[in-house]
Amino acid sequence: MARRRIGDERRDEILAAFEACVVRKGFAKTTLSDVAEAAGQPRPLVRYFIGNRADMVSALIDRLLERGEAQFRQLPKDGSAGQALDIVLDQIFADDTTNIVIMELWQLSLRDAALRARLAAIYDRVIFEIAALIDGPDPRDRAFSAVAMAFGATFFRHLGLCPMNAEHVRRASHRLLSVDDLILKGA
Repeated sequence: MARRRIGDERRDEILAAFEACVVRKGFAKTTLSDVAEAAGQPRPLVRYFIGNRADMVSALIDRLLERGEAQFRQLPKDGSAGQALDIVLDQIFADDTTNIVIMELWQLSLRDAALRARLAAIYDRVIFEIAALIDGPDPRDRAFSAVAMAFGATFFRHLGLCPMNAEHVRRASHRLLSVDDLILKGA
């Protein structure tokens, strides 16, 4: 296997430092100097490998997407919507670092239409991927509800609000995906 280029390694180190700074200080208070210091690199080198602040945010989103896509690739070829939701619950939304960065991105998106559109496209894709695995009526609405429940539970956990029984939340989100429950309930 060929050795990675030094530029790719530097870029990854800088993005990891940027992510750590965002988790520690938030996007608003993270400066290029903070990132350079955390990466152990001179500031001009950070700008050379990543660019300006907007470029760093975009690269960080790409980094999160790559992580999420790698986790989704763990889904078996004949995987179910429930298995896909478990990846969302147990891996993607279970990572505190990723969750903090996502919440920071959501905050930024309130004032940035392009970022808001990019985040909407990412979540729409997750919903689409899960909906494609659902049989029966209203797969997109059911996938939307399950993903919204997973994200909401994650956000509430960061606020210190936890369900009495996390397994009940998991089962409820799975029921949203199950056509048998919808038929039994007369939906």
